Amino acid sequence: MRTFFPIVGRVAITLVTSLALSVAANAAASSKPKTITCPFLKNGSVTFGVPTKMGDLPDVDFDYPAKTSLFSFRDGHLLLVAMDEGEPSRVRVVVSAQLNKKSGAYDGQIVVDMGGNQLMLHNGPVRCTLGTG
Repeated sequence: MRTFFPIVGRVAITLVTSLALSVAANAAASSKPKTITCPFLKNGSVTFGVPTKMGDLPDVDFDYPAKTSLFSFRDGHLLLVAMDEGEPSRVRVVVSAQLNKKSGAYDGQIVVDMGGNQLMLHNGPVRCTLGTG
């Protein structure tokens, strides 16, 4: 009778440990880098990754080379400001959005400069979505 309980205890510890490792593995898999896509107008889109380290700035996929100068993605808020790479004083993209808890998307406003040598601004609503990638 005394040898039965230590075996049961070991089995229970093994099961709890394997369950904890499984939960940790699932959490690591779900924390894959996320990609945020913010479509605007009929065919326009701004895409960028969510940095894994707080304070890092994401690379922006936009029609013109742009470099992120400000990025925040926490507490249900998304903010991105990206400047033109060739003219750092020229704003190319601004996204300000808040989490819509029902849809899981981020709803807000977008301002983009789609002009080459001249200023060509679009300002309007945006719905940014998260994906893995």
